[in-house]
Amino acid sequence: MRKIIEKHGMLKCIGALMDLIGIILLAVSYFVDATTPDMVLKIMGIDFLIIGIYLLMAKSLKEKLTTTAFIGSILVALSILLFAPINYVLETNPNMILKIISLTSFIVGGLMISINSDDHRLSKSIFVFVLATILFTWVIPYGQFSGGDFYDYGLGRVGIVDVSVSMYNALYYTMDKIIFLLIIAGVYGVLAKTSGYQRLVTVIAEKLKKYVVVYSVVVSVFLFILTSLFSQTFVVLAFVPFFISILLKMNLDKLTTFIITFGSVLVGLLGVTFGSEGVTSFDYYIGSDLTEGLNYRYIIAAVTVVLYNFFICMRVKKVLSETKKNTKNSTIEDDPFKVENSSKKNAIPVAIILFLMMALIILGYIDWETNFAITAFNEFHEWLIGLAPTEDFYIISYILGQQTTALGNLKYVFILCNIFVLAAMLIAFLYRMKVNEFVQAFYDGVKKMFKPILLFVASYIVFGVIVSVPITSTICNWIFNLVEGFNPFIVSVCAFINSLFSPDLGYTGYAVGSFLTTVYTDQMQLVNAIYTSMYGLIQLFLPTSAILVIGLSFMNIDYKSWLKYIWLFVVGMLIILLVLFTVVSYM
Repeated sequence: MRKIIEKHGMLKCIGALMDLIGIILLAVSYFVDATTPDMVLKIMGIDFLIIGIYLLMAKSLKEKLTTTAFIGSILVALSILLFAPINYVLETNPNMILKIISLTSFIVGGLMISINSDDHRLSKSIFVFVLATILFTWVIPYGQFSGGDFYDYGLGRVGIVDVSVSMYNALYYTMDKIIFLLIIAGVYGVLAKTSGYQRLVTVIAEKLKKYVVVYSVVVSVFLFILTSLFSQTFVVLAFVPFFISILLKMNLDKLTTFIITFGSVLVGLLGVTFGSEGVTSFDYYIGSDLTEGLNYRYIIAAVTVVLYNFFICMRVKKVLSETKKNTKNSTIEDDPFKVENSSKKNAIPVAIILFLMMALIILGYIDWETNFAITAFNEFHEWLIGLAPTEDFYIISYILGQQTTALGNLKYVFILCNIFVLAAMLIAFLYRMKVNEFVQAFYDGVKKMFKPILLFVASYIVFGVIVSVPITSTICNWIFNLVEGFNPFIVSVCAFINSLFSPDLGYTGYAVGSFLTTVYTDQMQLVNAIYTSMYGLIQLFLPTSAILVIGLSFMNIDYKSWLKYIWLFVVGMLIILLVLFTVVSYM
């Protein structure tokens, strides 16, 4: 025995012994008829097996993994350890706290392992969420709210074939955004090869190089405001590649450029006011309008944009100070579209076309009539489509198409895609780009969006599962019933959980809206602010955030590097939000 212990080590020997005991207990359990002894033997047997396997692996894991990743492996083991009793306790003693602890341990532990791995950290983190969601459909029942009541439909275990259905659902729910992303990538692929666009980017970068901090703040606030106001969040991404090229030419590094561009769009979701298709859908399902909780959202938006730009200023100043000691923070390879420096050609034609496109996007995706009582665009639209050279021949209406709406009423993210392509074709024509060059440049641009789209769809598999088996509703029902009456912390936790598994705020409104409006009727303004802000907070750092996944993959930014930067801002905003909710609730 001593020789065996010396050869294999104490941990491995104990692990092997526990595995043997576990197998014996499981074997014995199948010959025991009584329900309770049978259940106890199964639980003990499975737990002994799990602990034994982990002890066998512990030494090699500790040698191969970092300290953080090793702690993560312990949390995953704890999750699996709890998973066993949950599976057998379910029918006789349903205890949600065990399930929540197990789910939390699995996700946190899995993320700690994936984030501290060598490569593909973002992809692995997405996989952790997908796997956690699928596994816990086996132990957490799903259900649905109807007013203040909750209907438990039992377990909806997701199997192998069901995962394929969830993948289809993920593709279905993202198709409109995929079309938009491909077109935008193709258009910027063409622009990057156009001498006029190259000259425009170069001139702006050179003229403003002395004012990098000011320009960074202006870009951030601009993107924040658009995100906060636009009826479709993804449309804001049409501006991002342009700013990325300029900021990189100002000698900022990739991460800082990401922080100023994609980061500001994400922060705009936290400080959303009138905008976002998610907020519109959420308000629809809770039976309110955009003015519900608007004053609270104004406060959150103001605090968010000020605090985030303070972080940006500190970051940019740090990068600029380091630049004096080093040479370059970025190269043309850091730019996804590799816009080269140019001193040739006149940039005025491309500048005019891009300005007109910017104006069209801004005017088209801000609901002027609903939000600001401006009816001029609707009246102009009615006049325009009513023009007819002959009776009943409405030529303008026919040319624009049946889906044409007034500026401010553009509801689909892809509605202007054809106009983007036409603008790119016009720019290519003006700068004498050949047809073959145009096609190749467009294709080269589209290729740069393949990986971001793949990860984007993969992250939506979580949503595809939750739509079919809404286990989050069961979790929230249990949490809501922990206290009587309204509690801002309880509501915040439920909003956090819903947003964790659903990148669509509108679906969250569908899932819990009837409960919220029935039980928290007098607090709906604050409830609205809680759900929209918690949704925005989640988008900043978790791999179920569509824009975060697309941005990190598109710019080839390490997920861990982003988390190291953003965690302090997230914690600060969480504290500020909870204090605000507490003051409003109890003062």
